[in-house]
Amino acid sequence: MLKVRNNFSGLMLVAVSLALLLTSFNAVQAQESATTKTFVVVGTAALQGDNVTAAREKAISDGLVTAVALMTNELMEVESLVGNFSQLSELLFDQPNTFIQGYKVLTEAAQEKSYRVVVQATVSGKKIAKELTDAGILRASKTLPTVLFLIAEQNLDQEFPMFWWSPSGSSFVAVAEASMVAHLQEAGFTIVSHRGARNRPLVNWDDINRPDLTDLEAAELGAALNADIIVLGSSAASPSTNIMGSAMRSFNGTVTLRALRSDSAEPMLNLTRTAVAVSEIDAVGGREALADAGDMAGSALAEELITVWQKQAGRPSVVEVVILGTNQLAHYVKFRKTLNTISGVEGIRVKEIKPNEATLQVEYIGKPQDLAAALMQQNFKSFGINIFEVTPESLKVELIPG
Repeated sequence: MLKVRNNFSGLMLVAVSLALLLTSFNAVQAQESATTKTFVVVGTAALQGDNVTAAREKAISDGLVTAVALMTNELMEVESLVGNFSQLSELLFDQPNTFIQGYKVLTEAAQEKSYRVVVQATVSGKKIAKELTDAGILRASKTLPTVLFLIAEQNLDQEFPMFWWSPSGSSFVAVAEASMVAHLQEAGFTIVSHRGARNRPLVNWDDINRPDLTDLEAAELGAALNADIIVLGSSAASPSTNIMGSAMRSFNGTVTLRALRSDSAEPMLNLTRTAVAVSEIDAVGGREALADAGDMAGSALAEELITVWQKQAGRPSVVEVVILGTNQLAHYVKFRKTLNTISGVEGIRVKEIKPNEATLQVEYIGKPQDLAAALMQQNFKSFGINIFEVTPESLKVELIPG
């Protein structure tokens, strides 16, 4: 739980508010950059003979390419821009007029062998962002959710499934999990490390000492480890019926997964992948089959998770806000009005009213800690607030007379 006290004259407010706000800043940074901007650039072209008109047109086109490049640089990390430069040239720089909303030549000059223009160009960042997103390039620049893996795995040399949340497997990492992690990290996801997690009093570990967790148990553990998404399931190796000669055998590796949100245990997707490997040694063949199945599952998981997450990102969730100190009616009314103006708040319903206490159900696009941070930024003048509890589903707020 998070405890925060409102003190407009103290440094604690600034520190806590900034810490909470920074968690959501990166997630919208790319979207905020995708605006319409105007750049003043210089374009240059070689002057061939007396054909000034052609040189002028080429110089203008060169300037427009520069303007598009400047807008693209604001939307992408430098490493991503360099790594995707060949594709960017085809998508953007070969057709700059697609992304230019308007331009005018401010001044121009002809030299002996060149023609230069100064161009003021207005560039659509939204069009560029859409082109990059459709091509899968902007994906690496966007902040994607954190992911925790809960994979119980059994190879051929293991009598029972191994899983990291058991007393004997706290350092265990499933072979299939390692393959999937590589794909998700490459796609831009942050993977929550579970090494040493069992040594911390996050949950009642005795209650979940088994390989098959329920969605609610997995969501609770994921929330405790600050994961946005939990990927849970199983991976198992088994011998197939195919045999070559007296020693060489084939083995199946199967990965079965389901992904869900930690804040609500809401299912996101299910998938199963199977791969086949060949070896003379059972454990080696099983391990290779598990790695290959994990590789196949990881590729599909990364693509599907991005799609589902982006679809769900714009949906409001219900945050329960419990307000104490409502006997000061004027303060309560002002608090509700202010709450209704906060960005991301889609609606407010009264759930319950008690003496000196009210419970509201707030439809909010974001997490409760984001809503808490936004409330901490408000100056209510005649009173203050004490946010003394933040959970994945609710806030508890006390109205404090000024």
